Amino acid sequence: MVEDYFERTDMKTLVIGCTPLARKVAILLNKISSLTGIVNLHPELGVEKSNYDIMSELNRKVDIFWTRDINDKETVDWIKNKSPDVIIQCGWSQIFKRSVLDIPKKYCLGIHPSPLPEGRGAAVLNWKIIESGGKDVEWGNSLFVMKDKTDTGDIIGFEPFTIEARDDIRTAYQKVDRTALKILEKEIPKIFHSKETLLKQDDSKSTRYYKRKPEEGFLNVLWNSVKIHDYVRALTHPYCGAFFRDNVNDKKIIVWDSQPILSNSSSTPGTVVSFSSDGFVLKCGENTDILIKRVEIDGVEYWGDEYVSEFSLDIGKNFKNGE
Repeated sequence: MVEDYFERTDMKTLVIGCTPLARKVAILLNKISSLTGIVNLHPELGVEKSNYDIMSELNRKVDIFWTRDINDKETVDWIKNKSPDVIIQCGWSQIFKRSVLDIPKKYCLGIHPSPLPEGRGAAVLNWKIIESGGKDVEWGNSLFVMKDKTDTGDIIGFEPFTIEARDDIRTAYQKVDRTALKILEKEIPKIFHSKETLLKQDDSKSTRYYKRKPEEGFLNVLWNSVKIHDYVRALTHPYCGAFFRDNVNDKKIIVWDSQPILSNSSSTPGTVVSFSSDGFVLKCGENTDILIKRVEIDGVEYWGDEYVSEFSLDIGKNFKNGE
């Protein structure tokens, strides 16, 4: 939340981003600086990106340029024409070349959802939830100077947050958004007055994650219920979802919401063991159970109990084991 009282500067800023965070950053920078423009991803490419925000209505307040390639000449020339002192990149998957990095008078800054140098790379929050083991994870958000090698530049600002066991990817990103605004509200005036502090990253402590593929969301029923639930909450909306396949027609059943519960049976993993008003219970590995609360099949979403009724799900039905 941006405070009612803040220092406004005349520093020229420009946002490069295509997510809800980029929208929030643009709105903030329009209040605390001279926002000269926004570069967004072309809508024809945006439809293929999770968490895309076209931001078209902001074009009434500030110039927006929709690009297919951040490094092409037309885009670079448009940015140069805006003469930014600082560029803020948030939620952009294309790697910036020197032709973009060298444009601003002061810095090209990136917002990255990790306590750099830990967690460099892509799909960071998804991976951290998947790896959490159902526990809280102390994490954070970094503002850093962009370099040729991704996520390696000096850190200008940092704000901690916790990825809680109750979080899913949507609520985790809301924490990223809140902390990003806090960082920028503090650091933009410092940069304007040349009072920023640069902290060099310790490469020996770095870790890196890589972009996930949709097929990697397959849920193996031999996993325990906590691991399955971590996958579900890491890949739920606005991402493409974690999924089972049934043994009868090999249909993909995307799971949008689930809950590990105490086990009351000794059935084979992958077996439907009971029903409830919230959905159906599936046997998992290591003698654990999981309540499946919301699913999607053939592009249509159902509450778990609706899925049971609509598809006449029976006790003893099996979902596929293994990859």
